[in-house]
Amino acid sequence: MIKVSVLYPNADDAQFDFDYYCNVHIPLIAELLGDALIS
Repeated sequence: MIKVSVLYPNADDAQFDFDYYCNVHIPLIAELLGDALIS
């Protein structure tokens, strides 16, 4: 099993862009891991 943890630096004025994460980062990880992502 592969477990992925995503860590970002924190600052008082930082905001996490959930839509960007879902629309950019998740597809990138899915492309990189390929069939290994499907169990």
